Amino acid sequence: MQVSWDDTGQPGWHILGLRGTEPADLAHARQWVHDRLDALAEAHRADVLLVVNELLENAYVHAGGPRELRVHHTGDACEVTVAVADSGSGKPRTRVPGAPGGSGLALVEQLSAAWGVSHHDDGKLVWARVGCPRDEAGY
Repeated sequence: MQVSWDDTGQPGWHILGLRGTEPADLAHARQWVHDRLDALAEAHRADVLLVVNELLENAYVHAGGPRELRVHHTGDACEVTVAVADSGSGKPRTRVPGAPGGSGLALVEQLSAAWGVSHHDDGKLVWARVGCPRDEAGY
């Protein structure tokens, strides 16, 4: 199931407004997410923070910086959804192995149960749904 711009206005979402083009703001955003997910096991929180970092960094590098970071943690301890809104119009895509460019979205793809992009009038929302690591999910 895809996450849309309107979905993230629903109850349960935590929203951090971000402005500017400085990736130095990543530390503040990571701490903000960490503080909202303190009930998660450390390995799961680390996976979520890696995904957040990659989505934010992509917004800084390719879209002039993020506008918002959104986090939703449902009653299901094994599901956290994160979304980064930016003003860019491009479509993020994973890189072919060995090709120039980063491998951030490949990491997002590996750590997430699903990820995608929702376009809206003034930009896009790149989202990912992160589940628990296999050992925490009972596998």
